[in-house]
Amino acid sequence: MRKELVLPVTAAVSGAAGFFLRRWELASAFEADTGLPIPGMPATWALIALSAAAVLALALLCRGSHRVFPGGYDEAFSARGRTLYMAGMVAAAFLMVIAGALFLMELPQLYAEAKLQTKGTPMLGLLPRALLAVLALCSGWSLFQLGKNNYRGEGQGKYSSSLLIPAYTACMWLIVAYQARSGDPVILDYVYQLFAVIAAVLGSYFMAGFGFERAKTFRSAFFSLCAMYFILVTLADTHEPGFLALYLAFFLYFAASSAVLLYNARQPRGPRMPGKRLLKDTETEDLNREGTPDEG
Repeated sequence: MRKELVLPVTAAVSGAAGFFLRRWELASAFEADTGLPIPGMPATWALIALSAAAVLALALLCRGSHRVFPGGYDEAFSARGRTLYMAGMVAAAFLMVIAGALFLMELPQLYAEAKLQTKGTPMLGLLPRALLAVLALCSGWSLFQLGKNNYRGEGQGKYSSSLLIPAYTACMWLIVAYQARSGDPVILDYVYQLFAVIAAVLGSYFMAGFGFERAKTFRSAFFSLCAMYFILVTLADTHEPGFLALYLAFFLYFAASSAVLLYNARQPRGPRMPGKRLLKDTETEDLNREGTPDEG
């Protein structure tokens, strides 16, 4: 089974179905005057059932993706000459930059509004938002560097800071999302947004692990695909332009990266010679540095 096609398509199709169910829920499952959810509405239960089924299906389809990559990140995410992958990463990088720029442009207005509402120092409350803007801009550069590294096979993925910055961005995004929604007593207003951001944090974290000798193929693929699903669902909600660009950037990043990872994970390993022990990872790296030719 070609998991690199089946799994991203499953996440995208189920996410698109979830988008329309979420729109139905927003239109019919909340009281018009108070905004409180109406218990037992079909739209709410249908979306819950779809989300549970989608997560379970992704987990089952990802099962068996436990390959260990001795070459680390550069082997796991190798995408030499794959134009579609590079296009997705470049688009994600541009969307990250757009998100960061929009966040920066909104800061003066948010500062003025906060200054009128509080007597203290309003900038302290805006600090997470400012950090998210800076990290989003840096993530744009990081995604472009990662895409170029994997597309050209430059071999610069080990201990690369470019892997960490998107993960830091997702963590700061979670802080900003919690800060904005902590006072909202209606969990159904933001639960799918919260799931999307948490999945983005975990997906980018496990993906970064490949560059730091902590490769987790199943977890990277599963949480990246879950993030894709929940991002599409929460797009039905109302979002600021900056956050909308951030959602789309992470969606493209996870779609491109998970497809490449799953493709490389199903490739046959090099044959083991009779009577020979398997080389350790460090020995393999030493042989590669000495110019040992690749096996057929």
